[in-house]
Amino acid sequence: MILQTDFLGVRMKDDLYLAIDIGASSGKAICGVLNHNGIKIQEVFRFPNEPVYINGSLRWNILTLWKYVLQSISECSKLDLGNIKSIGIDTWGVDFIFLDKNGQLVYNPYCYRDSLTEFAESRIREKIKDEDLFRITGLQINRVTSLSQMVSLRERSPWIFDVAKTFLMIPDFFRHCLCNQSECELTIAGSSQLLDINTGRWSEEVFKLFSLPLEIMPDIVRTGAISGKINKEISKLFNLNDINIVATAGHDTSSAAVSIPIVDSKTLFISLGTWAVFGFINDLPYLGIEIFKAGFINEPGFNCTLIVRNMSGLYLFENLYRQISKENKSISYRDIIDSASASKKFQSFVDPNDRVFFSVEDVISAFRVYCDKTGQKAIGNVSEIFRVLLEGIALSFRRALLELEQCTNRKFERICIVGGGVWNHLLCQMIANATGLKTITGPAEATALGNICIQALAEGQIRDLNEIRNIIASSFEMKVYEPEDTDEWEIQYNRFFHLYK
Repeated sequence: MILQTDFLGVRMKDDLYLAIDIGASSGKAICGVLNHNGIKIQEVFRFPNEPVYINGSLRWNILTLWKYVLQSISECSKLDLGNIKSIGIDTWGVDFIFLDKNGQLVYNPYCYRDSLTEFAESRIREKIKDEDLFRITGLQINRVTSLSQMVSLRERSPWIFDVAKTFLMIPDFFRHCLCNQSECELTIAGSSQLLDINTGRWSEEVFKLFSLPLEIMPDIVRTGAISGKINKEISKLFNLNDINIVATAGHDTSSAAVSIPIVDSKTLFISLGTWAVFGFINDLPYLGIEIFKAGFINEPGFNCTLIVRNMSGLYLFENLYRQISKENKSISYRDIIDSASASKKFQSFVDPNDRVFFSVEDVISAFRVYCDKTGQKAIGNVSEIFRVLLEGIALSFRRALLELEQCTNRKFERICIVGGGVWNHLLCQMIANATGLKTITGPAEATALGNICIQALAEGQIRDLNEIRNIIASSFEMKVYEPEDTDEWEIQYNRFFHLYK
């Protein structure tokens, strides 16, 4: 796939939109321009985002991330290609911060992988049935949600709620730092399990049930609202004009969904990165018992609802790559994919969504533990392990496809993949093979593109969501993967399925 990442043809008078996209492992700043040539983007800054263990807990280094936000603005302003028109920030979901009465951070925010929430699911089930919470919030009970963190904090550190005066999700906090507004954007609020999916407001029932303080929750604003102007201090620091701070789709999944070029009743999408979000786009939530039992959830999108399953994406693959890169710094990502492609097929099976892989640094050791647990022989060749991990991801999508078709009584014909995972051509072909569906890859920088296009819509340069999809489809080349060796993959899926049934 060819991304138009050069600014050839951009005129000095063209307005720049700055998207700051912070994922659970890294972040980037991407400038975008819309003109008669379509949309063009350019990455101007990239930075790490790694949680830090301190005093036995896993926390996000929020102050360093804020430094990177400021550095992103600085790098974009140095381009000297035009005025920055607006800024939008999206991040991973679920995590949050508290501010005290003076507007200061109460503590460095917990990472959703921390052990704080180890027993949260059972605590929640003591108060409410799974299906009842699903009907209110659209989400399954899960230890990673904001609700799970809040319930755990209420039990283990109740003092926090005596001090906390304002709750903000991570992208809302950075927007607050840029323009002094305290508000929660709809899509990121939807990841918290504190939102009523039916009304788009904080659920009074949930807050009352778990004795959580509703008074610290800010107003929820629609996606695409202009929150305010950039702080004068920041503006002066970088010699900027009055820049609008836009409440773009704060949840990176929802920003990525905006960039899906093909949306219809026959098309599934996968937002593929460290995590994978698998499902389809619908006007309204699906809150029936069938979709609940199948493990799917409802998340607010931009003028739509995402009916999805959050799954493990390239988390294990990327961690294994980091692990071996420490020993062999010359090895490239492409080298790994090529070696996995040349390795023998289906030597063992891995369910990447198994709990044993929830938080893993030493992937090779975890793989051996997993093989022992499932009665499989552990392979020792690293290239073969890489291939097994990719096959496991693809087979897990087939399982999700079959379950989704059964509970919705739909038949899907194609999958559209967006996100960084589109560069892993081996995995994309495996997904086509495993599902038996034509697989089309959209833009790798789908999240940043969605972020930018929502900013352009807020500024009146784009009319609606349909125009966004048309612009993106015409600006980026799409690659098509036709299913291959489907009979073999069907046989292997049955082996995979019976192993985990």
